[in-house]
Parts: sequence; structure tokens; C-alpha cells
Amino acid sequence: MPQKKKTVSKRKPARKRTKPAASPSQLSQLRAKVSQLRTRIEKEARARKLNTTLINEARRARDEIVRQVTSLRDQGKKFAEQLQSTLTDAKKREKARQDAVAIVTELREELARKTEDLRLKTLELRNLAQESAQRAREIIQGAPPARPPGSGEAGGKDE
Repeated sequence: MPQKKKTVSKRKPARKRTKPAASPSQLSQLRAKVSQLRTRIEKEARARKLNTTLINEARRARDEIVRQVTSLRDQGKKFAEQLQSTLTDAKKREKARQDAVAIVTELREELARKTEDLRLKTLELRNLAQESAQRAREIIQGAPPARPPGSGEAGGKDE
């Protein structure tokens, strides 16, 4: 069964309300109040706009700072690696220098030993040359060779 439509009762038109006559002082007070409210709303709107601008600038500044900090961190890592490499290289060079100094010291000691050996051999050769010259002089002069005491030759072989 179809439902019946409800009939809307027709309302009577609203009566116009008659405003009590406002006094001029009340009107000026209301106008002043409206003006104050309008000014206050405009100030709040400007403040909101300014706050929004400041927030956006703060975000941009924060993003820029984060970017710079990241860049500085990366540079710091690179510099740390370079410094570590340089220190390692310096340690290697210092070790090589110390090794070289040790080798030079050893070579100087060996040179000193060999120089001393050479000096001793030179003295020995000089003594042998003097002995040989003495023997040659004795042979030339015809005198029997006088053997120095302690020489190992038992027989008299003449040269």
C-alpha cells in the first residue's frame, strides 16, 4: 500500500519585527565595536599569514642547514680518511728512514772494521817489504843472511 504524503502545513509569513529605536550613542558604540572586531580580525589574519611565512622560512632554513651539515659530515669523513692515510704514510716513511739509518750505521761499522783490517794489512805489508829489502841488501852485500830469531826456517836456503 502506498504511503500517504504528509502535507506540510503552510506557515504564515513571519511578522516583521520592529526594532526598538536605537539611540545614536548605542549605534556609535556598535559601530565602534564592529570596527574594533574588524581590526582585530585583520590583525589576526596578518599574524596568521606572518606565522605561515615564518614557518615556511624556518622549514627552508632547516632543510638548508640539514643539507650543509650532511655536506660537512661527508667532507669530514673524507678529511679523516686523508689524515689517516697521511699518518699511515708518515709512519711508513719514518720506519723506512729508521731502517735506512740502521743500515747506514751497520755499513759505517763494517767500513770501520775493513779500514782497520786494511790498516793492519798495510802495516804487515810494509814490514814484509822492509824485511824483503833487508834480505835483498844482505844478499847483494854478500853477507850471510842473519835470520831473525824465531823464524821457522831451519835450513839455509839462499835465494
